[in-house]
Amino acid sequence: MEILAAEDIEIGTDLFPPLSPLASSLYESFLSSHCSSCFSLLPPSPPHSLYCSATCSLTDSFTNFPEFPPEITPILPSDIRTALRLLNSTGVDTSSSPHRLNGLLTNHHLLMADSSFSLAIHHAASFIATVLRSNRKNTELEEAAICSVLTNAVEVQDSNGLALGIALYDSRFSWINHSCSPNSCYRFVNNTTSYHDDLAYPITIPHVTNTETLSNLELQEHVRTVGYGPKVIARSIKRIKSGEEITVSYIDLLQPTGLRQSDLWLKYRFMCNCGRCAASPPAYVDSVLEGVLVLKPEETTVDYHHGTTNKDEAVAKMTDYIQEAIDDFLSDNIDPKTCFEKIESVLHHGIQFKADSQPHCLQLHACHYVALNAYITLATAYRIRSIDSETGIVFDMSRISAAYSFFLACASHLLFSAEPCLAISAANFWKNAGESLLDLASKFPLERSVESDVKCTKCLILGTPNSNRDIKEKSRQILSCVTDISQVIWSFLTRGCPYLQKFRSPVDFSLTRINGERKESIKDQTVNVLLLSFHCVLYADLLADLCYGEKSHLVS
Repeated sequence: MEILAAEDIEIGTDLFPPLSPLASSLYESFLSSHCSSCFSLLPPSPPHSLYCSATCSLTDSFTNFPEFPPEITPILPSDIRTALRLLNSTGVDTSSSPHRLNGLLTNHHLLMADSSFSLAIHHAASFIATVLRSNRKNTELEEAAICSVLTNAVEVQDSNGLALGIALYDSRFSWINHSCSPNSCYRFVNNTTSYHDDLAYPITIPHVTNTETLSNLELQEHVRTVGYGPKVIARSIKRIKSGEEITVSYIDLLQPTGLRQSDLWLKYRFMCNCGRCAASPPAYVDSVLEGVLVLKPEETTVDYHHGTTNKDEAVAKMTDYIQEAIDDFLSDNIDPKTCFEKIESVLHHGIQFKADSQPHCLQLHACHYVALNAYITLATAYRIRSIDSETGIVFDMSRISAAYSFFLACASHLLFSAEPCLAISAANFWKNAGESLLDLASKFPLERSVESDVKCTKCLILGTPNSNRDIKEKSRQILSCVTDISQVIWSFLTRGCPYLQKFRSPVDFSLTRINGERKESIKDQTVNVLLLSFHCVLYADLLADLCYGEKSHLVS
């Protein structure tokens, strides 16, 4: 099954009005903090323990059921609740075969043939049949509902990217296939968002590749959504030609091919053969995400990480060491200071290995996927250290945290330039960099009047309603300013951080050390930090507008 564009679609176009789910459910950890119907935060004194309002409480017929879905690994309680609500909805077609439910493929035969799923599906289906007090001879329909959720449900995230639960949508969305280089993305909107002109959306035609073809009208008559819950919108992030398949990503795209394939198989039981995955040699973005640098060994390297005679083994040793430090930090097994010391030692010094009896030093490329995760962790660790530390080093910790956030944003731009579908990740990284730099600016010992001096006449016009410049031209202007400002401020931001200091600038990843630090007054430093913050947020807004529209939560 696939969705095809019936006409040429320009970049940054919503493909259909907001769709309500067929069924949805919060994850277990959010049942006490968010509304089980609309997924919004519960008020201090909600009218019901699970719902934010009396209206929302009327949407769920399972409020009074004493049974609670068990966890039947790998099936989660949220999967079972969603399947329960799907079968209990008035729009479900109970005469469907186990291979199709409400126009959605269930992959019932594939999942039931998988020993890691079949027993769990059977137990979950039996539980659902008990709750529904089914008098059918078998649990085939309940199994189909569970399989439909496992195959088609998507994770619902809030405005901060926090995964709250899952939702299942009709074929207008669920028929959109996955690609690791998609031409569209999707976002969730709350029930208060209104769209008055549905005719403004381009027509998309569902095209069934196996048994039958249904028109948009037939689909809408065949399937009725519940009318509540988190709504979804798909939006083009590339130009799409008439007849071209519309695709989105089901997973994190900032991973090399092998990890993406593993992720897709684990979650959805299929292997991707899109152009990016099938490319030989690998696409540029994937070669960078696994890139390593082979350098002449430094004397200090031996003192940190002794090498091997196998390059792949050496790379694995580096990445495992960094990932272990990240995991320990996230699990509160190590403090922030120990975390950034362990990670930075490997990033900076690398690891030695021998080839042809000659010693070499391996270092991760600045955009290696493990390095990207390391920057996120380091920015967080330094920020926490700035909060928990004595007054004397608060500013320095905030400064280095901002430097890592900015470096990550620039790395994401390099990847986005090669693969436009990474715009969503880049938008978040640039937004975080802008906020981190703004936080740093607030710690300068100057009056707030300095903020009134911070202006960029070149870029202010980009945000005006009368600006007709396209995305590329706007990006070029903003990034030109970012490059100019970073050349002035980079040595200040990276002071005391040897790993970042060895890069000429965050937009030039060549390993050239900076000769000394520019001498600037505190006022000049403050102005430059604020200017850089402004441009980071402006670029994040541009990317967020592309991916989510002008009313996005990311757009300032």
